[in-house]
Amino acid sequence: MSKKKMRMPATKTITVALAATACLMTTVPAAGEQRAREQGVEQAGDPNTAPKIEAGIDHVSCIGGKNEIRIRIDGLEKSVGLMTADLYRNDPDGFLKRTGRIAQVRFAAKAPQTAFCMRTAAPGDYAIAVYHDENANKTFDKKAFGLPAEPYGISNNPIIRFGPPSVDEALFNVTAEGADVRIKLRN
Repeated sequence: MSKKKMRMPATKTITVALAATACLMTTVPAAGEQRAREQGVEQAGDPNTAPKIEAGIDHVSCIGGKNEIRIRIDGLEKSVGLMTADLYRNDPDGFLKRTGRIAQVRFAAKAPQTAFCMRTAAPGDYAIAVYHDENANKTFDKKAFGLPAEPYGISNNPIIRFGPPSVDEALFNVTAEGADVRIKLRN
């Protein structure tokens, strides 16, 4: 796993492109030495799996570029921990699996609503899964029988019955002009 840490100036826009998959745009304000150490973009993973991106930031700004997905998450009860968002292609076998994820962003949770953007490399059908990592352990914690222990949400807000939704229930279309997605967290 390779890690790349960068010190950020007072305010800087970062664009991280992933080979034919997705990128992240963000404005990062610097605020003190500890915060500067936490800033940066980390690319990690086995070369045989899909790439991902992580960012330790307060919020992700939208710049209005091509293929931009503007995401709003409602229902955050606490401004603690991290929000994690995973982007998936229209692939039933990879949906909600680490190997199917094409991009990931992490940032500080802000109640009662958080907004951020991701950008895809090309228009098409995509799905997003988010969770509020309240204890900031970078893991989606589960209870007995695999039930979620942390608030989560999926694009299109599908009805969750006795198992995870299908990718078809979560898909939305991204055009060159982008897409707007609103996700309600479930507890």
